[in-house]
Amino acid sequence: MPRVHDMGGLPNQGPIVMDADEQPFHATWEARMWGINEAMEGPDGWSLDWWRYVRELIQPDDYLQRPYFDQWMQVYAAMMVDSGIASVTEIASGHATSPKPDLRKPMTAADVAKISAITRDFRRPAAQPPVFKAGDKVRAKILTGNAHTRLPAYLMGKSGTIHAHRGNHLLPDSGARGGHDAQHLYTVSFAAADLWPEGQGKNDRIFADLWESYLERA
Repeated sequence: MPRVHDMGGLPNQGPIVMDADEQPFHATWEARMWGINEAMEGPDGWSLDWWRYVRELIQPDDYLQRPYFDQWMQVYAAMMVDSGIASVTEIASGHATSPKPDLRKPMTAADVAKISAITRDFRRPAAQPPVFKAGDKVRAKILTGNAHTRLPAYLMGKSGTIHAHRGNHLLPDSGARGGHDAQHLYTVSFAAADLWPEGQGKNDRIFADLWESYLERA
């Protein structure tokens, strides 16, 4: 069963509200939280995929009611407690009460700007050739359990066609567990008519980037 964050394609969720002004922040604290996100460095076990997995563990009612950047604050608090960087009491009070792990020195404003401009490259050398090629018919597997995955629930069990091979990239499922496994990544084309009743009679398609272990031959 998908976790609450995996809402893509779910019915009866209401319209998507678009901001008329398209401003990235609507309160000062949101911009501050973004700055904390950009400046924060944790232990080596921290990664983007681990961050996402921790966010996925937020209780459903809490997840649906918290503002977006407020969820970020909750995630970082949980990660700091889990890593021994801070206790719940310290986070609540805003004051350290014990020595901290020997982490990196605080970042300067110049450091933040430099790191923010870096585009991370998650490509890795491939040990094996790709299993699929463009034009192959495939089906997205039905994955169970609570582990992190980038396979959307609405695609599980659905058939599509390999549109392109994108190289060998780090697997998020492994990264969330502290691993560094990499797999071939494909762009897969799905007919909207095969995904949702509203798509019947239409020629719309969606394209999803999916790792090799997510797929099987149809």
